[in-house]
Amino acid sequence: MATTDIYSIQGDITKTRHAARFLGGDVNDGIQVDALAAAMVAGNHNKGTITAWIMCPDETGTYTIFGAGDANVAEYMHFTLIAGKLTFKVQDGGATRVQVTTTNKVINRNKWHHVALVQDGTKPKIYVDGIEKPLTIDTGTELGQWFDDTDGIDGAHIGAADSIGGDAALTQEFKGYISDVKVWSGTATTAALSAAQVLADSRNDTQNTTSLLAHYDMDCQVVNQANPGTYDGTVVGDLICVDANEFACKLSFQTGIPVVADKLVMSISNGIGFGIVIQAA
Repeated sequence: MATTDIYSIQGDITKTRHAARFLGGDVNDGIQVDALAAAMVAGNHNKGTITAWIMCPDETGTYTIFGAGDANVAEYMHFTLIAGKLTFKVQDGGATRVQVTTTNKVINRNKWHHVALVQDGTKPKIYVDGIEKPLTIDTGTELGQWFDDTDGIDGAHIGAADSIGGDAALTQEFKGYISDVKVWSGTATTAALSAAQVLADSRNDTQNTTSLLAHYDMDCQVVNQANPGTYDGTVVGDLICVDANEFACKLSFQTGIPVVADKLVMSISNGIGFGIVIQAA
């Protein structure tokens, strides 16, 4: 190995958000937002938008980001991460009405991603980091289904699938971090977010605040920042809150692995860390 050998290191060095850390696999862990789901059913919401920031240390499992369901029958609506792909599924009347999945893997481990589920009243759309992703339709008998169609839904959780078996149980608990969950209404007088509005939200420039029903920034109180005191969340089980003063640092060598580093030069630009390791003789 020559004295002039240079190794490049690259990775995110970004300030984290307030976030709830979900441990994954634990029974009945999640953030309960039953009142929010009940209001969307009662308000006849036939379209709408759900967005969130997520970071998963292991994206190979099945982890629900937002799940709503009926405690008495198998009627539910879930937005789930499965092996790096995002899936939206609606079960109603004993049958799967909608199941769409991103055609490609869209979530990388140890990286914050902005995810968005949009139902425009005709069909669902899924965005990652502000960009709409191609979908594979696994089941599409009624692609426009939303809360107005699943009128038996009486519960919802962030970070868990609610009532898959119609028994109020939580399953598919999320593993990793969830932050800044937002839910927009969609009725006869309000529309789902447009592609431009989703992109703006991914850049922390929220638009269409007039139809923003809920915003949970995960500051450990799970208060609805959009309408404090209305649809506030409740922590169920074991969750860990992460303060915004922590940093996420995931560095990786781009070329080989040096045995001895004589000098390490680091720089940070727009949240991305770069390093150069110069190998000693």
